[in-house]
Amino acid sequence: MKRAGFFRELGPDPVEVYTESIRTHLAHEPLPDADLVILRDGHGLIDVMGAELDILGRGRHLVGGAAVLTDGEWLWRDDLRFYVATYHVRLPESFLAAIRMNSHHVPELRIKDLQTAGKEAMRILGYHRPLTRSVH
Repeated sequence: MKRAGFFRELGPDPVEVYTESIRTHLAHEPLPDADLVILRDGHGLIDVMGAELDILGRGRHLVGGAAVLTDGEWLWRDDLRFYVATYHVRLPESFLAAIRMNSHHVPELRIKDLQTAGKEAMRILGYHRPLTRSVH
C-alpha cells in the first residue's frame, strides 16, 4: 500500500515507514481544494488511544492522531489532516490525484478488502510480529 504523512518526527524508531521529515513537506499556501481534501473520512484500520503532541509547535494535542486510515490504496495517519489544514503540509501528487479522481470521497470497501488492508498496514508499520512457537 502507498503511504502519506508518516513523517519521522511522528514515528517510533526503527520503523522504516517514518523516514521523511515533515519540514520538507511544508508549503506557504494551502492546497487549492484543501477544504475538500477530507482525510478524516478514510476507513479506520488501526485505532490508537492517546493524544499526539503537535510536532511543529502549536502546543496542541491531537486525540487519536496516530490512528491509521485508508481508502483501499493509500494509508495515512489521522493527524495528517491537522498538518495539511494548519501548516499546509504537501501531500504526494499521486495521492491527491486519487482523492480528486474520486471526487474527494473515500470509496466504499468490502470487509474482505478492509481486512487485507488492515493486515498490510500492521505489517508495514511493524505492529505485527510473527509468533514463534517453541517445541518441547
